[in-house]
Amino acid sequence: MIGGGGIRAVAYKNFLQSKSHSVDMLSFDEIWQSRIVLLYHNARAHLFANGLSWMMKKVADALESKIKSGKYDVVIGVETQLSYVFTRELKCLKIFSWEAMTDELYFNPRIKKDSELGRIRRLREMELEICMHSDYVVFPWETTENYIRKHIWNGSNFLTIRYGCYPQSKLASFSFPPSIVSLGNLNGYWVNKELLSYLTSISPYVINTYGKPRPERKYRVNYKGYASSLDVLYDYQFGLNTISKDIFRRNHFSSRPLAYLACGLPVLSPDWMQFSHELKGCLPYNEDNFVDLVDQFSEKNLWEKLSQEAHAQARELDWNITLKPLEKLISK
Repeated sequence: MIGGGGIRAVAYKNFLQSKSHSVDMLSFDEIWQSRIVLLYHNARAHLFANGLSWMMKKVADALESKIKSGKYDVVIGVETQLSYVFTRELKCLKIFSWEAMTDELYFNPRIKKDSELGRIRRLREMELEICMHSDYVVFPWETTENYIRKHIWNGSNFLTIRYGCYPQSKLASFSFPPSIVSLGNLNGYWVNKELLSYLTSISPYVINTYGKPRPERKYRVNYKGYASSLDVLYDYQFGLNTISKDIFRRNHFSSRPLAYLACGLPVLSPDWMQFSHELKGCLPYNEDNFVDLVDQFSEKNLWEKLSQEAHAQARELDWNITLKPLEKLISK
């Protein structure tokens, strides 16, 4: 497994080990990894020159020797920037979990597209090289696969293996007036802190925000710091997801709602995101109807029904179910 300690990589590892597969997490010197993350997330123009594409090649060099010496039957790449090694002859099954890195860079408002377009297109070429040299390219949801097929490449090696969750036995409980929680990464442009700020300002109900890094003061959110445990979700009646409006994010996927669903917490997710319409227990909202939706589903009977639907959806998306197709690929 090529990747860090992210939820997806850990879920893959735990599931495959439960099926008696031996799994190693392949990495490389932490200095290289920290530089990759810096280049990828900051995406500043002066870092692009001989930056990310060069780094991906150097990482591939380091990982190639590790993979060949390990004599692995299967290699799974769960991060695009770490998976360029798939363009090498590895003599094993190669499974690439793709979430379209270049689109995140292109739609990041901090990037000067006019001066960086050439380098961004080079990164796209490298992504496609990874795809074309992979035996299977896996997507976290059908919406993402459809987006890639329509706009980037219609690969014959594509399939969706849905992102999952771990359903909890303890469930969220009703309370009125309700409280709303926003929990998750606050770094990416797609988090849409402007939307979070606006909803916080217009909501008559408490909206508390957890995550890293701390949002700038200008957003005026009720920041509660980093939640070391998901147990904080049990203090709330709705889980809030915010997302940007670019075409990539409208057609992509978000893992945040699944954390809410796992404990039966009804989800509020933007209606411009197709993913929001495909989840039970989820209320697609916009800036105009947000408060009305919370008002409506704060009625005890409606809330309890929605909570039951949320947990039923989580049980369908249990990692132990969603990852069964992954084992079939490996066991062929």
